[in-house]
Amino acid sequence: MVSKIILDSPKILEESLVNLTEATKCFPFKVSRASLERWVRRGSRGVRLETAYVCGKRFTSLEAIDRFIRDQLLIEPEFARPESKRGTLSKKEITEAKRKHKLPDPDPQC
Repeated sequence: MVSKIILDSPKILEESLVNLTEATKCFPFKVSRASLERWVRRGSRGVRLETAYVCGKRFTSLEAIDRFIRDQLLIEPEFARPESKRGTLSKKEITEAKRKHKLPDPDPQC
């Protein structure tokens, strides 16, 4: 039986591989495994975490983590994809948006 290997970049197999659970401990800040999986699939601010899929398990490398963090720091703010502001609007911003779009206030009886 042939083992399946899918690579984001060929050089990752020459680096120090760690599985995604171990990789959560390799960041200089607290990271969940779900965040790592999201960074692998969708990326963050336009930068994806490099991985290798070997024998049914996904691995990254210490060097790939360093590149991911470095690339995040090197992105110029004007070129970065805007982060979601969902749930972070102040009451003042909500009131201004309602006024701008002429939205009625919710019925207080509901």
